[in-house]
Amino acid sequence: MDISSMIDTNCILFDSTIQLKKDLFSRLATILEKSGYISSKKRFIKDLEKREKESPTGMEDGFGIPHAKSKTVKSPVIVFAHTGKIVDYIALDGSQVDCVFMLAVPEKASDIHLDILSYLARQLMNDDFKLELKQASNASDIQSLLMNKGGSSL
Repeated sequence: MDISSMIDTNCILFDSTIQLKKDLFSRLATILEKSGYISSKKRFIKDLEKREKESPTGMEDGFGIPHAKSKTVKSPVIVFAHTGKIVDYIALDGSQVDCVFMLAVPEKASDIHLDILSYLARQLMNDDFKLELKQASNASDIQSLLMNKGGSSL
C-alpha cells in the first residue's frame, strides 16, 4: 500500500497552544470528522482513549503515535500534529510529546494499522527525519517528507 494515499494536507495541524492529550485528541478528531474520515468524533475519541489505556503510545524524542481501529473510521488515514509540549503525554524517554502521528483505521480493516505503525516506527529511527519533522512549518513540508523519505510504500 502506498502511504501517500493516507496523507491529506487537511489532516496536518500546527498548533502550539495544544498542551493536553484530551485537547489533542479532540482537535484531531474534529479534523477527521470535518474531512469525512470518521462519522463520530465522540466514538473515535473513546476508541483512542481505550487503546491508550492498554499501552501508552509515546515513542521517543517527543513523538507519539496514538492509534485506534474504530467502527466510525471510513478509510485509513494518518494525521500529523505539531503541538506545544503536551504535559500529560510522555514519551518512552520521559520527554513530553509535541509531534504526533495519529492513525485512524476502520475496525474491520485487516492488520494495515500494524504495517503503518511499523513504517512510522522505522522512519522515526532516523534522526534527520525527526529533525526535519520538528523543523517543518507547514502541511506541504510534512506531506513531502512523508512521501519522499525512505519511500512511501508500506
